[in-house]
Amino acid sequence: MISIDQIPSGIVLVRVSDKLTACDMKEFVAEFQRIADTNEPLRLLIELDDFRGWELKAFWEDLKFDVKHQSSMDRVAIVGDHAWQSWGVELTKPFFRANMRFFDGGEVVEAQSWLIS
Repeated sequence: MISIDQIPSGIVLVRVSDKLTACDMKEFVAEFQRIADTNEPLRLLIELDDFRGWELKAFWEDLKFDVKHQSSMDRVAIVGDHAWQSWGVELTKPFFRANMRFFDGGEVVEAQSWLIS
C-alpha cells in the first residue's frame, strides 16, 4: 500500500507498507502528478512501514516513475527500519538527480528537519 499527502512546510509525505502492487503505483503516480503540477520541485518524506518490496509489475512501474519524475524532486528523505532499505538508497543515488538520504525508523523529525534546511 502507498499513500501520498502534503504536510506543513511544503513536504510531501509518502507512506509505504506491505508489498506494492501495480494498482498501488498507478494511484500514487496520478496523485503525485497532481501535486507536482503545482509545487515543483518537491521535497519528499518517504516512510517505509513494514515495507515488503514490490510485485514485479509494480517494481517496473516504480522504475519508470523514478526516471520520468526525478526532475520534479529536490530532496528525498527515506525513513525505514531495515539495512536493505539503506543499501537501496545508496545504490540509487548515482542514478537520481534529487539529493537523497536514509534515516533510521526513529528519525522522522531529523528527516523533516533535513528536508526543510
